[in-house]
Amino acid sequence: MGRLVTTCTFLNSFDVRYNLFKDMLEEAGIGYIVVNENRRIAGGALVVSPDNVAIEIKVDEENEANALEILQSIK
Repeated sequence: MGRLVTTCTFLNSFDVRYNLFKDMLEEAGIGYIVVNENRRIAGGALVVSPDNVAIEIKVDEENEANALEILQSIK
């Protein structure tokens, strides 16, 4: 992977769009990484700290346009 860019953020991993987006990226052969997924689950909604941030899905800069097209299809 080259330079990674954030394509979208979600407030929790239970959002249907979050799981659908990941599945669709995999189906399209687009690699991605998820940032803050475990921290968000472990911290919960009641924790107030700088670590209590949104879950980010990042893709390689070369795949950004395709990933955003997939994201638009599920919004």
